[in-house]
Amino acid sequence: MAAVSEDGEAMNTISTPTRAPASRSSLARRALAVAGLVVLGALALPAAAAVYKWVDPQGRIHYSDRPPPPEGKLLSVDSSAQHSRGDRPPEAPRAAASTTGAAPPAPMAGPAATPEAAARLKQTVDNDVSAAQAEQCKQAQERYQNYVHSRRLYKEGPNKERIYLSDQELETERLQAKHDVDELCGAGR
Repeated sequence: MAAVSEDGEAMNTISTPTRAPASRSSLARRALAVAGLVVLGALALPAAAAVYKWVDPQGRIHYSDRPPPPEGKLLSVDSSAQHSRGDRPPEAPRAAASTTGAAPPAPMAGPAATPEAAARLKQTVDNDVSAAQAEQCKQAQERYQNYVHSRRLYKEGPNKERIYLSDQELETERLQAKHDVDELCGAGR
């Protein structure tokens, strides 16, 4: 192929198509990207194992792989890796009493093995239920008072933006909050 220099003279040059072999830098980048993905995957495994149990202001219990929002009350965090049904150990096979003629298995001994222990266990459960109901009643009353004394209320949108309630929506929320108080606290509280 002929080329012309700045002086106007013809120059003979040889031009061959060049195809660069895969460069070491691109191979290194690929290897680094794969290694990075492996490390990120390994780091994500322990984080995915935690299960948060929390209660919202309305008294509903939630289970999540993320911490509760600021208005939620954290009840417990289970960080064990065995959460799915497939990870449970298999139950021991039960003998069928009707086919073998044997008596059914005796109930397992546990905390309620005696009548006194059963009574204590029932009292503990009743106390826990009463405490939970009292807390739910208190939260419902606080929410109702907040709705009654607020002139404007909003809910968070999907992008955490504030979406203000109309007067009609606010009235509906106030009525629902009052209904929740009546239901959770009873007429006598």
